[in-house]
Amino acid sequence: MFAKLKKKIAEEAAVAPRPGGAARIPRSVSKESITSVGADSGDDFASDGSSSREDLSSQLFRRNEQIRKLEVKLSDYADQIRNLQKMKEKLENALEKHQDSSMRKFQEQNEAHQASRAKMAEGMALALGKKDKEWMEILAQVEKEKKMLQTQLQEMREQSLNLFQKRDEIDELEGFQQQEIAKVKHMLLKKEESLSRAEQELEARAQELSQAQAELQAARSESSGLRRDLQDLQQHLLQLEARRYGAEDFPGAVDRDKLTEELQEKVSSLEKKLERNLSGDEHVQELLKEKAALEQRLEESRQQVLTDRTRHSEAVIQLETQNEMSSRETVSVEIAKALEETRKQREELQQNSHLLLSRFLLFPDHEAALLQVHQLQLDIEASQSQAVEKEETARKEIDELKLQVQECLLVLEPEESTRALNNEHCPSPENSVVEQNGEVAAADVIQLQKDNRELEQQIAEKNKMIKQLQQRMAELKKTLQKELKIRPDSEVPELRTNSEVPNASVTVTNNSDLNDSREINFEYLKHVVLKFMSCRESEAFHLIKAVSVLLNFSQEEENMLKETLEYKMSWFGSKPSPKGSIRPSISSPRTLWP
Repeated sequence: MFAKLKKKIAEEAAVAPRPGGAARIPRSVSKESITSVGADSGDDFASDGSSSREDLSSQLFRRNEQIRKLEVKLSDYADQIRNLQKMKEKLENALEKHQDSSMRKFQEQNEAHQASRAKMAEGMALALGKKDKEWMEILAQVEKEKKMLQTQLQEMREQSLNLFQKRDEIDELEGFQQQEIAKVKHMLLKKEESLSRAEQELEARAQELSQAQAELQAARSESSGLRRDLQDLQQHLLQLEARRYGAEDFPGAVDRDKLTEELQEKVSSLEKKLERNLSGDEHVQELLKEKAALEQRLEESRQQVLTDRTRHSEAVIQLETQNEMSSRETVSVEIAKALEETRKQREELQQNSHLLLSRFLLFPDHEAALLQVHQLQLDIEASQSQAVEKEETARKEIDELKLQVQECLLVLEPEESTRALNNEHCPSPENSVVEQNGEVAAADVIQLQKDNRELEQQIAEKNKMIKQLQQRMAELKKTLQKELKIRPDSEVPELRTNSEVPNASVTVTNNSDLNDSREINFEYLKHVVLKFMSCRESEAFHLIKAVSVLLNFSQEEENMLKETLEYKMSWFGSKPSPKGSIRPSISSPRTLWP
């Protein structure tokens, strides 16, 4: 559709006669045709004058018929354009009427929905008034249960704290055990080394041990005899003590038994010492050494526990500080990223605004403008379709809500009587379920009202956007019509002569397309040059690239133009001098400049 309109507008612009040059075109055409015919058939005219006059009259008649046909086509095209404009106005009026009717229907549905909601609210208020007392009793019971649960929660928290403390203690003990195991392993390694050395010494002293074993056997035989003698003496002593202290109390006997046990233990220890063949001093020294070693181990373990606790506390403090620093760093990084993103968005918006301004100032050929108009119309249609879809969805939601409300009312009415009879003494869970359903329905109604308001706002915004786009489309059409009407009068005869040459149909169309494209480029060049000469230096600086492309400037010429504009914009500075010879920028110069 838009392609046909574009072709029709181009044909009208190419064929439509000017008010000042309408009388001149047929004259020039007739003169040229007459001269061409006279030049072609000069000899025939000399031989036969009557035949040449008849040919000229027939050619003139044919030309006049062609001109009439073209005028008829032009009138038809103008009628079609008017009809299209009328259709457009009718469609706009129909769209406005449809919007008004849809808004009225929407308001009526909203009012009906509000009325039904008021009725439902009254019924729910009556039901809620009956249930308030029951809910108060339920709330009292719930509060009691809540207090009980709070006490249980406190107890559970205390138990959990105790468990956590025990776990911490167990972890500490496990750590200490692991440290002690590591120490023991280290000590075992050292002992293995010492054992390897001791094995060598034992091998050297094996002979001495064999001799000592013989002596030990002799000593054991003597010790066995001494043991027998000691046992006999002990029995004799016990008999004597029993005779002497027969009349004494029982506690004294118990003390004597304890003493005998201690003596027996001492005797067993002495026997072990005798078996080892150690002197008393050596035995005492060994005991002292063992005691000192045990005390040293205790002190070392205590010091290690203290050091571990200090290290643990320092590590916890460091971790807390690191967490705080990391959280602050992450927050600062996120803030910096957000600032960078906002800055980038601002820069992109500024660039887009500059590009839009430059495009609006440049205003390329009418094809781009028509594409923009087409895009605007597509946007309008899309926004209208979205608005219609949203209206339909809103209507569907309203209908569904109405059905839900009716179902709730139908369910509540028969159940109220049965509930009043069954729930005089004890509340039932079904009542709570129904009340919850009523609350949910009320919340759904409120949410749908909010959604309806939002949809109305969106529809109003879309209507505003549609009006703005329509205004922009009208402005673009006006500018296109102005640019197509503003054509130099000197170029019209050329177009007419090129179109009126009696050639084949294909060559005529090709020549007309080339002429149209040249005229469009020339008009665009003229528009850009006029804009460049009339605007300020800051605006002209953005048009340098377009002028250099249209006039085929070299890089040196473009730089010179930039330097001159910068010199005009600056307060101080030297005027730039032209570098080299300036070449002709247009390869095929056009005649008849305006």
